[in-house]
Amino acid sequence: MTVGGQEYNKKQFGSKWTEIVNKHETGVPITRKDRKFLLDVLRKIPRYSNLSDSVSFYVVCRVFNGKKVRGIEMKNRRTYWIGKQYVMKFMFPPTKAPDISKENRRNALKALRGVIEPQIMEYRRRFKDKPVVKSSMSGKPIFGTYHVDHVYPFIRLVEEWCRDHGYDLETIPVKCKGVTCRLKSVEMAESWFDYHAFHAEFQVLDASENTSKGSRYYGREKPIE
Repeated sequence: MTVGGQEYNKKQFGSKWTEIVNKHETGVPITRKDRKFLLDVLRKIPRYSNLSDSVSFYVVCRVFNGKKVRGIEMKNRRTYWIGKQYVMKFMFPPTKAPDISKENRRNALKALRGVIEPQIMEYRRRFKDKPVVKSSMSGKPIFGTYHVDHVYPFIRLVEEWCRDHGYDLETIPVKCKGVTCRLKSVEMAESWFDYHAFHAEFQVLDASENTSKGSRYYGREKPIE
């Protein structure tokens, strides 16, 4: 972004704004050079595009949510608080482009879950004919749908498998079609299937237990009665 013939990136702009605030005393008009900078910036924002040269700027202290904040106020018949974050969000709008590495990580995890789905289904079959399914954590009966959960969190198993084999979730080759994702490498899928079968341990939880547990590890499951 160019202001007054000088180019600023987001970090430089934020530092410049903070510098203006810090070097002026509260209630004292901002100096001519810094005033010109502020005018040039604000005129790039539609709501302030028609500002006259007669406006003045002051550093003031305001309280927001119980916290004192030093910032810039503009006087132009009325008084306006000029929030730094508002200005920066307009001048440097967040990119809408997807983060490729994060997207690949999500898809890779989806593909890895797909690989070990047969192991989960096999574990579920252990409870198919049981009249009552009890929670592995609390021992209480589960009424309705139960969840099959990893005792040692799934994401930790994935991270350890990646570390052992020198893989990176952000770059693992994945192929997706619709909502279904698969690993491109058959050898990689076989490696993960075997690793998971050897290291993973399942438990049954009700929905609320599974949600509250998240990716925390509470040790091994209780024996199933």
